Amino acid sequence: MPSRRIASAVGGILLAGLTLGSVAFIEAANVVERTMAFINKKPVLLSEVQLTQILLQINPEAALEKTIDEDLMFEESSRLLSTVQDEKELEAATTVLRAKAGPGFSDAAIKRKAQMQLSIARYIEIRMRPQARVEDTEVRRLFDEKAVGDPKAPEFVQVEPSIRESLERRALDRKIEEWVTSLRQRAEIRRPVHPVSLTPPAGTGSSSF
Repeated sequence: MPSRRIASAVGGILLAGLTLGSVAFIEAANVVERTMAFINKKPVLLSEVQLTQILLQINPEAALEKTIDEDLMFEESSRLLSTVQDEKELEAATTVLRAKAGPGFSDAAIKRKAQMQLSIARYIEIRMRPQARVEDTEVRRLFDEKAVGDPKAPEFVQVEPSIRESLERRALDRKIEEWVTSLRQRAEIRRPVHPVSLTPPAGTGSSSF
């Protein structure tokens, strides 16, 4: 699965043409659809943000920002890498997300969200993880710092894999943060002056508020 930065968002593909202030009813999700922001003139829909909120269990404001980040990452990852995905992998990811999201979102929205997650994760694995390798000397240095003065410290060979994994995970997180910052700097992001409520539709998974 993606790093923690990678939360995700539903596509809202049937309503991609909505403009700011537009309203339409999505019967499958029982929610009034609205435009919450624009990324390079492309709308970010209320349903996308609500799905992010439900899946990550975060507040509405954070969910909007996560959705913007994920849309930017998906746009670049799908542009630079092949979009062909394994159907079994996509089906499995969709099933997991459906269980987390509950019945309040359409099948198309859940599948689109799974496609986005898989595309971003693949980009990170191919383009970014190789850049997050750490030197043996760094692994040894961290071990020495933790083991100094500890007579019960384990042998280096016993803990070297876990130390390396921890350092590489931190390095990867930094790479992702830098990537998202760069994407935001290059994008035109606009938000409505009067944002609407992001309360998830009835029947969705549990929420933190």
